Amino acid sequence: MNRRPSSTRSRRYRGRSTDELRAERRERLMQAATARIGEVGYQSTTIEKLCTEARVSTRHFYEHFATREALLSSLFDRITEQTRAVIMQALAEQADDAVERALNAVRAFVRYALSDPARARIAFVETVGVSPHMERRRRLAINDFVDVISNAAQHLAEQGVLPKRHYRLAAIALVGATNEMLVEWLSGDTGLTAEQMERAIIDLFSTLIAGARASHAS
Repeated sequence: MNRRPSSTRSRRYRGRSTDELRAERRERLMQAATARIGEVGYQSTTIEKLCTEARVSTRHFYEHFATREALLSSLFDRITEQTRAVIMQALAEQADDAVERALNAVRAFVRYALSDPARARIAFVETVGVSPHMERRRRLAINDFVDVISNAAQHLAEQGVLPKRHYRLAAIALVGATNEMLVEWLSGDTGLTAEQMERAIIDLFSTLIAGARASHAS
C-alpha cells in the first residue's frame, strides 16, 4: 500500500529540502552581515539592506533572527567559537620549547584575527556599546581568552619556565593590550601591515615572558 507523504516531512525544491533552503538563507544572511558590518558598521547596517544583499525577504530574516542585534550576536558567537578552536588547535600541537608552543597559540589567534578585517571589526569594535546583553557576551569571550593565557602561564610555571605565581591579572593586562592593538590596527592609523602587527603583538608577549623568566632566574 502506498503511503501518503507525511505532513511533517521536509518538502523538496530543486532537489533541496526546506530545511536545507532555510540553512542556506541563514548562511547568506550571516555572510552578508559580515561583509556589510565590516564595511559600514553595525549602526549603519539595516535589515532591509542585508536582505537585499543576501537575496532573501524580510520574512525570511525574521524566521532566523528576532532582531538585528540577534544576528550580530550570532556572528560574534561564531567568531569566538572559531577563534577558540584555532587557539586550542595550536596549543595541542607539539613544540620542542614550551614558550614557543605558547607563543604559537598567540600567533595563531592574531593571524586568524588579522586575516579578515571585517570579521575582526565585528569582534573587536562593532559589539562594543551595543547593549548590556552584547556587553555580557563580549566580557565572557574576553574572560575565556584570559583563562587560556592564564592556564598557559600556569603550565609554564609548573614546568619551571616561569616563577610560580598568580597569572590571571597579567593575563587580563595582556588581553586588554592585544585588544587595543588590534583596534588601533583596524583604524588604519598604525601604518603597519598585518604581518608587522602580528610581530608587534608577539614581541609584547615575548618581552613579558622574558622578563618573568629573568626575575625567576635571579
